[in-house]
This record gives sequence, structure tokens and C-alpha cells, in this order.
Amino acid sequence: MTVPGPLGPLPVPVLGPEDALAATAGPAAVLLTRWTPGLAEELSRHALAHPVALVPVRLDGPLAVVGPLLAPGAAACLCCAEYQRLATAGGRVPWRSPELALAGVPSPALAGSLGALVRDLLDGEGAGEDTGTALAHVVHQGRGTWSSHRLRPVGGCAVCRPLPAASATAPDPIPSAPRPLPDPYVLRAPNPRTADPDRLREALYDERFGPVRGLSRAEDSAFSLTSALVTDGRAVDDGGYGRARDFAASERVALFEAVERLAGMRPTGRRTDLRASFAALGPDRAVDPERLGLPDPAHHGDPASPTVPYTPGLEMDWVRGWSLTRRRPVAVPEHVAYWDVPGPGRPRVVYESSNGCGLGNSPEEAALYGLFEVAERDAFLMAWYAATPLPRVQVPPDDLDTALLADRAALAGYRLLLLDATNDFGIPAVVAVCRYEGSRPDAPRMFLAAGAHHDPRSAIRSAVAEVVTNVLESAGRSFAEDGPRDPERLRPMLDRPELVVGLDDHVGLSALPEAGPRLEFLFADTPCRPVEEAWPGAPEPVADLSGLLTATAERLARAGLEVITVDQTEPGLRDRLGLHCVKVIVPGSLPMTFGHVNRRTRGLPRLLEVPHRLGRTGRPLRHEDLALHPHPFP
Repeated sequence: MTVPGPLGPLPVPVLGPEDALAATAGPAAVLLTRWTPGLAEELSRHALAHPVALVPVRLDGPLAVVGPLLAPGAAACLCCAEYQRLATAGGRVPWRSPELALAGVPSPALAGSLGALVRDLLDGEGAGEDTGTALAHVVHQGRGTWSSHRLRPVGGCAVCRPLPAASATAPDPIPSAPRPLPDPYVLRAPNPRTADPDRLREALYDERFGPVRGLSRAEDSAFSLTSALVTDGRAVDDGGYGRARDFAASERVALFEAVERLAGMRPTGRRTDLRASFAALGPDRAVDPERLGLPDPAHHGDPASPTVPYTPGLEMDWVRGWSLTRRRPVAVPEHVAYWDVPGPGRPRVVYESSNGCGLGNSPEEAALYGLFEVAERDAFLMAWYAATPLPRVQVPPDDLDTALLADRAALAGYRLLLLDATNDFGIPAVVAVCRYEGSRPDAPRMFLAAGAHHDPRSAIRSAVAEVVTNVLESAGRSFAEDGPRDPERLRPMLDRPELVVGLDDHVGLSALPEAGPRLEFLFADTPCRPVEEAWPGAPEPVADLSGLLTATAERLARAGLEVITVDQTEPGLRDRLGLHCVKVIVPGSLPMTFGHVNRRTRGLPRLLEVPHRLGRTGRPLRHEDLALHPHPFP
């Protein structure tokens, strides 16, 4: 028997929220015209705990969202579906608020259409082969259009994907078993689950639910540039960026980088449940925060600083890490392991970025690329703060991509310079500099970028692609009045570095002509060598990825540096796509920070000692010798 109503004729009852919460068996549609995310969570918990099959239809302004089907064992629930949908709006809605009020009115003209979508979900239409996803439909009642979406729950949903306690799980050692590579000169292993670009996009991109909510292409970049914005609910756009010869390849890189960004933001695999002070844990169980480099005490209390003064007795949240050096578990401050942990009452003693986050087709691959990033930023900052000349490197004449980028920079009036910044990490590191030599007096003068890799040519390509991309974007960013790179906005920062708070400030300040003297050390008349002489024998062929990671960690241990990893892997991405995320932390290395008051140069003796050991300075440095200007890293 069919019953007419706001969803048209349906063979099941249409319930309001109170009746739905009282239902204990059978199928039904649930119409929500006034509701909150808190009610969505309550309905989800009820449905997953009872033998029911509920299809929620909720109204949000002109939108009617149908599904997912709520039943025991459902792949996703209404709670995580709505939090992800609301998060795609960025900072425009308080998406984490259970009391956020949403409402709408069902259109009588579309009642039959909404009912048909409800029946499809009850009948199992669109279930497909992907059992790890749930189906939902979004109807725009004002336009009379609709779209279907696959919901991929992210670990951490309080209802359908609650995180296990970290203390109840085993440590996550990076496996030491051999990881052979098919090509000894390619460190990325093949992954058939991500090989098809269309399937990769389908698995990650959805404009309504994410985890990637937006894909866009830039036609005027140095390379084909794709941006992949993530669903994170923040006011600023953030995500992954891919540069490659064609857009198909650049989209692939951007999607992978977006996954890495999301996994590094907050825990999605285990619940943080260790709260203690370092004094209580001790150096055998935890990383000493002082070894991580602390902010200058002079900046405590600055509005741009999110940190509090550190003392060994300060209680903090800690996550489980693994020391590759000592082959044992070690606790890491949660706000060091994850760069955007939310919530009040959780003190931060350092500002942390995504520095050291790596993505790979295995834990070893992810850890190795995270370590390359740590080496890249450490080498760059050591060269910057010590302000010492570096050996020059010739642009490889047989590397077509690098040569083409150098030509693109030259057409814009910039000369490309490559510098060898390799330090005691022993990982080839390159700083790429583009200096303006044209006739426009108002043109941005300088751009820098860096790269580090087992293969120095890969390090060069990475650094050059980024710096030339910034060069070609600069015209649109630097000449926009009141924009982030407006010179009039930036000039006061020359004398007041505490005004430097974001990436655009860091890059734009050093592009001012007045900042030129700070960068003059980069253009010293140092020897200029071909790649083969700068890094003799590199890259050595790699038959075993685990062996390379182990050998690198052992080399750093001989330099007095410990390598610590934190598994950031989101279980759904691992199970569906075989992707692993690892954060690498090397206490004593120079961490990349943004916002000058967040600079971490205190308590890092390497910064003072290594330039002397490398022959860059005549004696060990003192802290007052350092050139503590805001860095220009992009």
C-alpha cells in the first residue's frame, strides 16, 4: 500500500525525528525540515544499533540531501556525511558545532523525485562493488537538478568510525623486511590501485563531500599546474598542488598531496589518550621538546603565536611514535605529530607545519619521502640563518624539463641559479634562486625554493619547478593593490618582522628590492660544478627501499640525529588505495615554520656547529651571529 506525502507515494512510512528515534525495526524514510548535526549523530547511533533501514531526507536551504541508508553495518552514517558536507563550505559555517541549526522546506513539485531517490536507496540501487562507500543524492530544489555522491567515511567519525585508543594498539614500527624495487632508479613502487587516473579521481574527489572538494587548473603556469582543495572546514583554502608536463600527471600529484595534507592535520587512525608531562614520561619514553627547537621567549604572548612557554612539568597530549634509530616506541607531542589538532585546553609549545609528512605506497616509502622533506627544509634554513655562501651547481644540460624552466624564467627577466645546500644529513639538497635582471623597477626581485632527494637531479627538478612557478605567478600577485603581495603592505615588515605571519608575507618580503642585501650572500663567487662533480656517484642504484631507509637513518645516527616516525595513515585510504602516510621528526633539525614569531632556532646546536664543520664559517657560530630575518621559503 502506498502512502502519499511530502515525499510522494512511498511503500514505507515517512517519520519525523522523534518517531525515527523510537523505531526499532523495518524500513522508513526520515524527513528532517529543522535539524542539527547533533540530531544527525543521534539518529545515526540509533539506526546502527537497531534492525532498521532508515533513509534520511534533510533540508538545508534549497538543498534536499537524500541518504545515506542508515542500518547496522552501514559503510557511512548521517553524522560523518553531514560533517563532511558542511566542511566543504570552508570557514563559512561552524561545521563542528552539534547545535548548528539547519532547515528547509520540501518542494511539492519535487516530492515524487525525492521519493524515487528514497526507494532507490531502500532497494539497494547504486550499491556497486565499492563496499567501503555509501550512496547519497543531493537535489537542488530551486534548479530542479540532482547529483549522486559516494560517501567515504574518514577515520574519526564518533559513530561509524570511532578511533581506537592508542594505548590499546601495538606500536607502528616501520617494517625492516626487504622492500625490493622493480627499477633501482625509481623510488616510488608501482600501485595498481592508483594507476588509473579516472579511478583515482573518483576515489578522492567529490565537490559536496570530499575528501578533495575542488580541482582547478592554471593555464599560465610554468608547468601544467593543478590544485586540489581539501575538505577541512577551515576558512583558508588548502590542499595539494601538482606540477607536471601535462594536466593528467599534475592532477595525480595534486590528489596525492591533498591526501597527505588531510592525513597530517589530525588523528584519523587512533585516538590520542596519553596526557602527561615530559618530566613524568622521561627521555626513555618521550621526545624531549627542547630537542625540537623552541620559539624565542621574547615572542611569547604575541597575538601571532599559538604557543605557550614550555616547562618539563607542563602536561600535554602525546601520540605514539617509533624511533628508527633506537628501534623502539617513543611518545611525540600530538601537536608536533599533527599540524592542525583542534580544541581548547591542549597547549602547544611549538608551532608545527606539515614539514616531514610523507605519502607512499608502503610505510617505508612514505617515511623516506618525509625524511627527504625534513632534509630539504633543514638545508634551506641552515643556509638562510647562517647566511653563508654555497657552492654553485650547473643546470644539467641533458635535463630537458629543467632547461625549459630556466628558459621560461629567462623570458620573464629572471636568471636561475642553483646552489648545493647539502649538509650533515648527507641527502643531496639544492636551493634554486631566481633573480630579476630585467628593467622593471617594481618587479619582484627574488624567489627561492629548495629540493632534496636521493637523486640530486630529482632535487634540482623539484626546486626549479617550484621557484619558476612562483616567478610566473608573481605578476598577478605582486601588482594587485592591497593584495597579499602588495609591496606597500609588505614594506613595514622590513623593520617589524613580527608582522610576517603567513606564507605570502615570507615570500613577498624577500622579493622587495629593499630586501636585496639580506640575500646577497647567495651570489658569492663560489665554484660552479656540474652535478656529477657536486655529488660524485649519485644516485646509487637502490635495489631495496627498506635498505635505503635504514642506511639513511644509520648515517644520521652517526651525525647525532635520531629519526622518529608517526603513522598518520587514514585506514580507509590504506584499505581502498594502498596509501600510507608517515610524519618524520628529526630532533635537532631545523623545522619549517611560518610567522616570524614562530621561528624555532633556540636549543638547536647544529645550526651553530654544522656550518663550521662543513667549512662554511671560520668558527662555530653564536646565536647572535645568525641572520634571523624572516625566511623566504614558499
